[in-house]
Amino acid sequence: MSAFVLCASISANAQFIQPSKVDHAMEIIKYYYVDTINEDKIMESALVAMIKELDPHSSYIPLSELQAMNEPLVGKFEGIGIQFNIHDDTIMVTQTIVGGPSEKLGLRAGDRIVKIDTQNVAGIKITNNDVIKKLRGDKGTKVTVGIFRRGNEALIDYTITCDQIPLFSMDASYMVTP
Repeated sequence: MSAFVLCASISANAQFIQPSKVDHAMEIIKYYYVDTINEDKIMESALVAMIKELDPHSSYIPLSELQAMNEPLVGKFEGIGIQFNIHDDTIMVTQTIVGGPSEKLGLRAGDRIVKIDTQNVAGIKITNNDVIKKLRGDKGTKVTVGIFRRGNEALIDYTITCDQIPLFSMDASYMVTP
């Protein structure tokens, strides 16, 4: 499985890329469209659409969300202990953190979170930041999620108690020779 994550820093390197159909279309829109436009919003939407065509493991992370997405890489945080991706406007669990509260309760990779604390979160154009705000909390905070799991007709509800989530750079190690 390969994943491709495009971060907003691409615009800093855009000078090295030949003008494309997207650039050309943007120029035409800027000069000939009858109303004012939000150029940044249009470009963000174009990037999201392009990356969506790749595979379910690839995603675009806007600069405004990049810091929050990198925060767990520092070593630890408090929350429910999952890694996720937003695929087809639904929060999909890509991995549970080993030893975290979600793993202990039985959440699995592939589970789709459609409700958080009784609020629908599927099909509403939720962002990574929104998900992080809803699924992180101080140790002891409870979060109820409604999970759609392939093979189950009804939603599965889990009440997860937030805890400190340690992140390790390796889950396992093996000695090649004694």
